[in-house]
Amino acid sequence: MQLKVIDKALYRKRLNRITVLSILALLIVSLASSTLLISLLSDGSGSNFWLNFAGVVIGCILVGSALKKLKRHPYFSEVAYIWDLKHELNLIQRKLRAIQAAAEQHNPSALLILAYSYAGSRLIWQLDDNTLMMSELNLADNQLQQQIAELGLKLDPADYRRELLDQF
Repeated sequence: MQLKVIDKALYRKRLNRITVLSILALLIVSLASSTLLISLLSDGSGSNFWLNFAGVVIGCILVGSALKKLKRHPYFSEVAYIWDLKHELNLIQRKLRAIQAAAEQHNPSALLILAYSYAGSRLIWQLDDNTLMMSELNLADNQLQQQIAELGLKLDPADYRRELLDQF
């Protein structure tokens, strides 16, 4: 997965709209499902907790399915790209200890994965205005770039491929 330049204003605008519309759709579908289930299956006495719960589950399934289908629509392109990037970084995070250990042994694949992870994290954090950890990320990235330079390697995060994770 290649890193892309994302228009922050457009991304935030679309993410906010998608979030609000998803919440509204979840509310409407959940309430409608719950109401329908109660009217069909309840005798009016007792608790309707499980029928309400089933309505929420139905709402989650329907809204989740709709989001999954709409993910490839051009309107979703920036938001879907960031969702996919976050997924890719999560896959790296799961193997981070092994990757860091290999990077300490100067493994070029591990160094490339870390460079991609740092660049991807920086992109996401800038888009989400998450500046709390940015100084730590910059420090770790500077140390990584220094290590890469000392080894005389030319590593470009654009060369990252998911298959590199299979080594760890």
